[in-house]
Amino acid sequence: MPALPRLFAAPGTLAAEARGPDRLLGLLLLAAAVSLLAGWLLPVMTVRTLLVFYDEVSILTGAFRLLESGDVALFLVIVLFTVVLPVGKLTVAWLAWAWLRVDDARVRRLLGWIETIGRWSMLDVFVAAMLVVVIKLSLISDVEIHAGLYVFIAAVILSMVAVRRIATLAHRRLEAAA
Repeated sequence: MPALPRLFAAPGTLAAEARGPDRLLGLLLLAAAVSLLAGWLLPVMTVRTLLVFYDEVSILTGAFRLLESGDVALFLVIVLFTVVLPVGKLTVAWLAWAWLRVDDARVRRLLGWIETIGRWSMLDVFVAAMLVVVIKLSLISDVEIHAGLYVFIAAVILSMVAVRRIATLAHRRLEAAA
């Protein structure tokens, strides 16, 4: 079977030397990034109040509504854990996968950063779920969940799988080189 083209992969990187299903890790990172963007923009829920008023809310519109209402701390927590950290994790994973040679000293630092951030990776889903629970507990509101929440959860899971595999491959290569 011919090798898949190594687009966007520098020589000596994990991407350039990947074998078997590991060659698809770049596509998995891309799928995670696309899912993350869709998860931010698609409605995650519809909130109905008094059976008359309803509003579809995405993660980003919900965050900006918090900011508009003066809940700056909650806005910052949601943006940090649902936007900044996931984008940072995917960017660092892409660098470690496709741009940095495994023998580069920066790879060790990036792996440490990825593993530290990885421990917090489900917190973004927890924040979105807590938002749904808080609204559901309201006596005058009803919440209907939409695909945006599931797409966002899929993005988190895809990124966790890809990042974990990239870290495992990098650690193996570093141990073999030592």
